[in-house]
Parts: sequence; structure tokens; C-alpha cells
Amino acid sequence: MRPPGGDRSADEGSAVVDFVLMSVLLVVLLFAVLQVAVYFYARNVAAESAADAARYAASAGVNPQAGVARAETLLRKGLDDRDAAAIHCTAAPGRDARSGLPTTTVECTGHLRLFFTALRGPLPIDVRSTVLRERAP
Repeated sequence: MRPPGGDRSADEGSAVVDFVLMSVLLVVLLFAVLQVAVYFYARNVAAESAADAARYAASAGVNPQAGVARAETLLRKGLDDRDAAAIHCTAAPGRDARSGLPTTTVECTGHLRLFFTALRGPLPIDVRSTVLRERAP
């Protein structure tokens, strides 16, 4: 413990060092939070694109493969070109296991690049939407 009115020269510059150490940690934390926000945004865009494409492809008289083009168009509208190109969609007809009714499934898988390279990556995105097919009137 330092006596009152003692020599303070030993503490000179310690506030600058503390500020630098804390600011580095806060900047890393800020980038990590931003990356998580971007990941959830991209995942929600992919999920909504797959859901909309599955609803479109399940319409009466529409080929289930038409859902692929619709999903990829929506991905390009919601994400930048590089991230949208890294996510690929597929569509397939099927049957509901419980009811036996015809379904259409659109699945989008891929990865999202990291803008902060200190984090491990790339981040995977895998979403699927299954919708009952409409019957022709």
C-alpha cells in the first residue's frame, strides 16, 4: 500500500495500458455480436426463401423444381451475391409420413462467410420447408 502523498510516478501511463487492453476486448466482442446478428439474419432469409419457394412449388400445376429458382431468386434479393451463391437449394416431391398426402420440400444448404476472421468459420446454413401440395380442382 502506498503512503498518502507518496510517489505516483510508478503508476504513470497505466490508464493508457488499461484502456488499450479493454478496448481490444470490447472491439472483439463487438465484432462477435455483429457476426452473430448477420448469421441469424442470413439464416432467416434462407428459411423464409425456402418456405416461400415450397409454398409456390406446392401450387397445383407447378413443377416442384420451380421452387429452386424461386428460392435462389429470393436469396439473391435478401443477401449479397457472394453469400447467396454459397447457398444452394433443392426441391423434391414426397409424401407426408402420417397422412400419406403429397408434399413438396425445398431445402437450402450452404455456408456464410465470416467478416471477422478471428472467429472460426464458415458458418453452416441448413433450412428445410415442407408443404402439402394443392390438388387440381
